[in-house]
Amino acid sequence: MSANVEISQSERTLALLGGKRFIPLSAQELADPAKVRQVIRTGLPVACARYARKHCGVPNRLFDQVVPRTTLISAGKSKSKRLSKPVSEAVLRAAKIIALAEEAFGNRDHALHWLTNPNPVFEDEAPITLADTESGTEWVEQVLGRAMHGVDA
Repeated sequence: MSANVEISQSERTLALLGGKRFIPLSAQELADPAKVRQVIRTGLPVACARYARKHCGVPNRLFDQVVPRTTLISAGKSKSKRLSKPVSEAVLRAAKIIALAEEAFGNRDHALHWLTNPNPVFEDEAPITLADTESGTEWVEQVLGRAMHGVDA
């Protein structure tokens, strides 16, 4: 017997990033912009981005358009083993978009299909690749929000 447990978008996002082993925040704290800002300013651990790349379900070629693999390799060789602020933000944006799509579609497979295939709404780009910028992320969030509320995207 399996229970259908509803988890929050923050819980999904945190899980996609590898959880507490990489990010010193709870799911509730991940929804607090001030706490997230502190973590981003410190830089996410490279291991967090590698975990997300490996476990998020997005093909590497698409994930690499958001966070280039060479960036992860370089950061992994650094003394701090931490990502820069812009790269940390990109990793977080990608995880948030995936979590939101899973919520919108109610199914990870459907969400990943939608995120990873070219979409005319996004000028024939795969929605996940728009996580490389804040404006692209907002665009995807708006479309998903409209879909979740029954408004034509």
